[in-house]
Amino acid sequence: MSGLCFLLPHALRAGDSSLLLSRLQESCIDCHSGTDPEGGLDLSPLVEKLVEKSEPAESDMATWIKVHDRVKAGEMPPEEGLDEEAKRSFLKPLHQRLIQLDRSHIDVEGRAVWRRMNRFEYENSVRDLLHAPWLQLANMLPEDGELHRFNKLGDALDVSHVNLARYMNAADYALREVVARTTDRPKQKIVRYYAREQGDMYRRVHYTEFNRSPERATFPLIGYDADVDVLRDPKHPFTVGENDPVKREQEAFGVVASSYEPIEIRFGSFKAKTSGRYKLRFRGYTFWAAGEEKNWWRPDREKTSRGRRSEPVAIYSRAEPRQLRRLGDFDFQIEPSVQELDVWLLEGETIQPDAVRLFRSRPPAWHNPLAEKDGMPGVAFQWMEVEGPFTAQWPSRGHQLLFDDLPLRQEGKTVVVESERPLHDARRLMQRFLQTAYPRPHQTDDVDRFVSVVEAALQEGMAFADAMIAGYTAVLCSPGFICLEEQPGNLDDDALANRLSLFLWNTSPDAKLRTLASKHELHHPEVLSQQVDRLLDDPNSQRFVNAFLDYWLDLRKISDTSPDELLYPDYYLDDALVDAALEETRLFFAELIRENLPAKNLIESDFTFVNERLAKHYGLPPFESSQLRRVELPSDSVRGGLLTQASVLKVTANGTTTSPVVRGAWVNERILGVEIPPPPASVPAIEPDTRGAVTIRDQLQRHRADDSCNVCHKIIDPAGFALESFDVAGGWRDSYRSFKEGEPIAGYGKNGQPFTFTQGPSVDASGELPNGRTFADVNELKQWLLADERSVARNLVVKLLTYATGASPRFSDREAIETILDRYADQGYPIRSIIVAIATNPLFLNK
Repeated sequence: MSGLCFLLPHALRAGDSSLLLSRLQESCIDCHSGTDPEGGLDLSPLVEKLVEKSEPAESDMATWIKVHDRVKAGEMPPEEGLDEEAKRSFLKPLHQRLIQLDRSHIDVEGRAVWRRMNRFEYENSVRDLLHAPWLQLANMLPEDGELHRFNKLGDALDVSHVNLARYMNAADYALREVVARTTDRPKQKIVRYYAREQGDMYRRVHYTEFNRSPERATFPLIGYDADVDVLRDPKHPFTVGENDPVKREQEAFGVVASSYEPIEIRFGSFKAKTSGRYKLRFRGYTFWAAGEEKNWWRPDREKTSRGRRSEPVAIYSRAEPRQLRRLGDFDFQIEPSVQELDVWLLEGETIQPDAVRLFRSRPPAWHNPLAEKDGMPGVAFQWMEVEGPFTAQWPSRGHQLLFDDLPLRQEGKTVVVESERPLHDARRLMQRFLQTAYPRPHQTDDVDRFVSVVEAALQEGMAFADAMIAGYTAVLCSPGFICLEEQPGNLDDDALANRLSLFLWNTSPDAKLRTLASKHELHHPEVLSQQVDRLLDDPNSQRFVNAFLDYWLDLRKISDTSPDELLYPDYYLDDALVDAALEETRLFFAELIRENLPAKNLIESDFTFVNERLAKHYGLPPFESSQLRRVELPSDSVRGGLLTQASVLKVTANGTTTSPVVRGAWVNERILGVEIPPPPASVPAIEPDTRGAVTIRDQLQRHRADDSCNVCHKIIDPAGFALESFDVAGGWRDSYRSFKEGEPIAGYGKNGQPFTFTQGPSVDASGELPNGRTFADVNELKQWLLADERSVARNLVVKLLTYATGASPRFSDREAIETILDRYADQGYPIRSIIVAIATNPLFLNK
């Protein structure tokens, strides 16, 4: 039985039952019964089940909870309402009965339903188990379902033959990735790959029928000077090679355009021979290319000189067919410098750099937007140095987990794991593997079951290693690994360790949590609090930050739409802006946790994180760097808090237009916790006028004239109107963009094409809240929202509880939520403290 159930009796006394029945009949049944009930809601068949049945259907409970909340809010009865005494008299017995029924359900079923890991939890768990951080498994698994905004709830995480087949493929792949492929420890090498020797760079020096544009060509350089011998003579060697080491170190290839399919330079002669950890070092610098005499925006490759500023460079790994993974970034300076990245690479991946600030030429007749009358910036690459793969031990920890110290034998190109006593070794190894893989102690019959898989494989003639991988694959697809084993009532220590680790690290528990669970110490309040702090202080907590924000704020959708190339050419193809916007929100939320800052910072803060690109986007003081840093915001800045971050503003737009309805609903649901019902099927969606002739406010004003529409829109629209000051990528605007007649806007997009849009109607960011309070702009809206900090904090608690427990808070959980809020109200609801309070609360400690 749940430890929460002592709060209320298990059944209503006869007097309470009669009182509840009379209150419902007095206040509800007259209107909500018969052939034409008010609002189409007939409560008469539900009343008896509410009063008499031990457990009404969940749908009935949801109806009564809605009745309770609407009466409490004064929304029912709709006209004259109830005075405070009558309201209390109605709500008290209903509230008591709903809690009683909810607690009875929790006693039997628990708060959360059975669930499996989602695909990201599975990827992290297998990575950690096999000590293989490079494994890419999530995309091998089917998309997870969502419920209450998260992919953590069992009702949405189905298990089908398709899921199991994909899990088996992913598990088999992961296991084979960590098996030793040589009998000797791989040699850790340092190999330098010179830019002048890379085919993807030197093939772009001389013009062909496919390219006669200097912007899409590479620039052979000796230091800052053009290597005219290479430029003018197609037969001239691209490099002096080993014959002249001093000159070789000065050779480089430069570009004045960012990597795009027509000009994707690569260090293609390198391919990772094995998956693992590597260090990549890049030497390069910036240069200046003079423009042609007449067409000054086109570079003259024979006229180059010293650069004028630093340039950001992003580094991607590339696997064919053109699968890119962003590995990191750095800044090349004017003087040659060596920049280093510590990365994980997959076997076969090569390296592709990208000078991200430079433009991306798109036909026809492009114009470099960074060009000045005397030239344009460029980035020069001299060489890439690769060190690795780093092997902390050999065979790897993953291999040793699978095969311990069994000898290896080279057989052609295959490495064979030798076993003189296969069945004996199979049992020994399987027992050890289960002890490490399962989040709770395994049973003898578990070992028997998986050893039988190995035995059957051996009988079919499989090699010992392949047979063991078949058995290990079965383990990694079994309920004991994939599923959360939680029983109604208090979680045991093993289940608590698993839930805590999935909450804060998005993976199975580590050795420390397992040890505490085995000693039955994790439930001790002081031990549990210490572990929450330990997990939050560990770099692995970034997994929690990323996963929570991906679903709470929809950040996983940030690249689902692209800015329209005609209406927003200044954002089109600007990957650096998208990357910075995403990282800003992640760093910001992590900072709130690390510094234990109040929840009001979600609405308004005096700091944020920006790099050069994002600072320019926000109109903040400029600086040169691709690295995001914490900056204090000017007192009059519209930035600060989540609502005005570019990531949020991008995921709430479609790339072409913005909608106050979409953004307003997002703010209400994600930040304030106000659930907005879907619009009636008979009401068509409002499509903003992309021509810019009519503002969305004008269209909504006509739409809201319908009383049935206005019921929701008066709640949704105000926050959306305030955010109309921000365009589809979160840039500030005073007016809309239009394709109709109007004042033309001068400029060139990142694609090199001239702006074709004009200045449209002015933006009106004012609005009126449902309580009648008005605001002029987003800053005033923030202040009104902060007048009720508790609602913002309450919503955060609800979202964290849903994510942490795999269950949306129930009616009977409300008291516990308010207790958490009461505890931290005087401190402004500090976010780290809230997370600790959730992880140590009975709601978290019970299924």
